[in-house]
Amino acid sequence: MTAPRRRRFVGLLAAPLAALLVLAGCTFDPSDHALPGSGVSGPTYRLDLEFASLLSLPAGADVRSGGISIGSLEGITLEPERAIAHVDIRDSVEFPRGTRAELRQSTILGDIYIALMPADAGEPLRDGDTIPLSHTDPGPQIEAMLDRIAMFVNGGSLMELEKSIDQINEVLPEDPAETAELAGHISEDLSDAASNLDQIDRIVTATDGLSRRLVETREEMGFIFSDTARYRLERVPYFMDAVLNIVIDVNTLVSGLEWLIPRMPHINRNLEILAPLLREPSPTAYEMRGNLGDMTALVEDKITPFLLGPGVDIRSVSVVGDPGQPAKDGLVLLRMVGAIP
Repeated sequence: MTAPRRRRFVGLLAAPLAALLVLAGCTFDPSDHALPGSGVSGPTYRLDLEFASLLSLPAGADVRSGGISIGSLEGITLEPERAIAHVDIRDSVEFPRGTRAELRQSTILGDIYIALMPADAGEPLRDGDTIPLSHTDPGPQIEAMLDRIAMFVNGGSLMELEKSIDQINEVLPEDPAETAELAGHISEDLSDAASNLDQIDRIVTATDGLSRRLVETREEMGFIFSDTARYRLERVPYFMDAVLNIVIDVNTLVSGLEWLIPRMPHINRNLEILAPLLREPSPTAYEMRGNLGDMTALVEDKITPFLLGPGVDIRSVSVVGDPGQPAKDGLVLLRMVGAIP
């Protein structure tokens, strides 16, 4: 084989090999291959830990309890609003239900590991059990803390803090003895507050209850501060003035009827005698029977309509007498009208 053909053959063979290596590299996941000395040896059981975030947790992270390695992370599954860490725990280690899980770091820039804190008592967790989201804590992330510190420094907050300290120094007295005395008073106040935490707790509880009550009655509170309530409140003085005038008038009326008080027994006896004459017993207080009822009916049905529209409706006139003496009847009629004496 000549040199040009050999080079052409090597080029044709190298192209498929390079493509095969690229495809193999794309399908290779380092987390699927544990390093020597990592992982858990011996029989294990699987636990699923639900976290709000597992952003910085490395593949194959260590699982510890009481500072001792008891397992390792085998995989992570993402679900809506949570991430599930699948860990393998040695069979010789048991955790009761209610165990908590946290993400921790041994050093500031060290790798993150999963810490399991067992509960006091409970049924032990079995293979496939889950520690829910309510019993896990992703913990503070060092990267996030450093980012907040950088924002605090670069955002001018440090300079604002320095200005605040300068303002405090300007307010405080120049004499160190006075400053020490002021600090002593503050210390006494804090000590008194610490010794009366139950009262502070009572105040906070009462304030919380008041806040809840205000929220529940927000419609009524809104009406109190509305224009309608303001108008009614402005009318209160006039209403009170009218009530006071009524009280004064009632007092005047009572003073004018003082002469009637000694005669009340006699009036009462007279009413006991007149009541049966005016009204008979009736099933209801609104029904009038007896003379008073008849009088009321006469006034309502007869007198009142007549007074409202008086009139006489004469429909016919007839003369009743002896048909056999018309002359005598005519004389009687003439005498009635005054025609003859």
